[in-house]
Amino acid sequence: MKEIFENFKKIKDNRNGDVITFDFDNTVVKSFLNKTVDGVENYQFGGVNKEIIKRIKSFKKSGKTVFIVTSRQKHLEDDESSVRSILDKLKIEVDAIFYTDGEPKARKLHELGSTLHYDDDPAEREAIEAHKKLHKDFKIVVKDPEDLIEDSEEIAKGVVLTSDGKIVIAQRSDSYEWDAPGGHIEQGEEAPFSFYREVKEELGLEVNEVQFLDTLETTWKGITKPSHYFIGRTDYSGEELEGVINLQWEIADYFCGDYEEVVRKASGNMTQNLQNVMNMLEMQQELIESRQPHSKNHKIKKRRIIGLGGSKTTGAKGLKRVTDFSRSKSAPPGFGVLEEESDEKSTKKIKIKIKSTVEEKKRRKKRRKASKKQKNRGIGSYYPYFDLYDGSDGDGGGE
Repeated sequence: MKEIFENFKKIKDNRNGDVITFDFDNTVVKSFLNKTVDGVENYQFGGVNKEIIKRIKSFKKSGKTVFIVTSRQKHLEDDESSVRSILDKLKIEVDAIFYTDGEPKARKLHELGSTLHYDDDPAEREAIEAHKKLHKDFKIVVKDPEDLIEDSEEIAKGVVLTSDGKIVIAQRSDSYEWDAPGGHIEQGEEAPFSFYREVKEELGLEVNEVQFLDTLETTWKGITKPSHYFIGRTDYSGEELEGVINLQWEIADYFCGDYEEVVRKASGNMTQNLQNVMNMLEMQQELIESRQPHSKNHKIKKRRIIGLGGSKTTGAKGLKRVTDFSRSKSAPPGFGVLEEESDEKSTKKIKIKIKSTVEEKKRRKKRRKASKKQKNRGIGSYYPYFDLYDGSDGDGGGE
């Protein structure tokens, strides 16, 4: 109660004076709702905006009143991941924290007398400007925190899997090549969050169950940089995507299909990053096929996907596999909310499930019956990557 009275005293003393406000999630600290392979939902730490943190500390040092105004629902906060707890861990001091419980922030900011507000949400910024036009005494400047940070050389890319097991890829608007959705990691970001953010920006999709595939060092225009690759899932089916996807100006089109259809669609017009991701999916399939008889066209299929570049193992000149997995500037997997976890943390297997036609299901049923006889030897039950190849007709979303 004492804290509440003190906060209101500061509001009264600083009405339309030196009150600076900040949104919290994805403005100060970046996070996203992710799922584990077991379906458990949790907020995953995605990094911090170091420039925003610098500004908070600078404003406080100069004597200004600094408030955090978040749309989080206060009654859902827990001790470990609450705004206050995270601020304390980051050693960020503010005068007070205000919750709008899911409501737009404009009215609260007016009440607080904020003159400058940082918020990553375009809808919130638009609502604040609209409220400002209705209230002449509301003199506020609204800024996007993303304008303060620059891209790093590292990238985070991958593919999106639909609820019915299809693969979503994107077509670049500059070269019209088929590419893996994703982009540059911004300063202070963790790679999984960068992939999540970029997919949302480029396709308008919020992916969940973001899972790390691999990291390769790639060379582009003479610059060698780490490239982190992921799989993300969406709850929409391939057929539902047409009414959901909202393409950014950098994306000309998208395609949704099974593994074989994606390879055919992008053949001869595929970026190196998409080829890398498809190679990784191919390798996941090889884990299963190594325990099963190869089909007659297995080698032809593999050669078509991997190609014959300067490197006989990756299909691309200047591409080498990373062997040192110690944390880089923006480490992708295995790091907790605010502290690094042990490097000895065990690696979980990724579940990749691409659904197929009735005929293919029948063939799988026969294989499963045969595999039951080998179950005691661990074959058929250890690897959860069900067939990546699919003979069904895909959804040509965006064509």
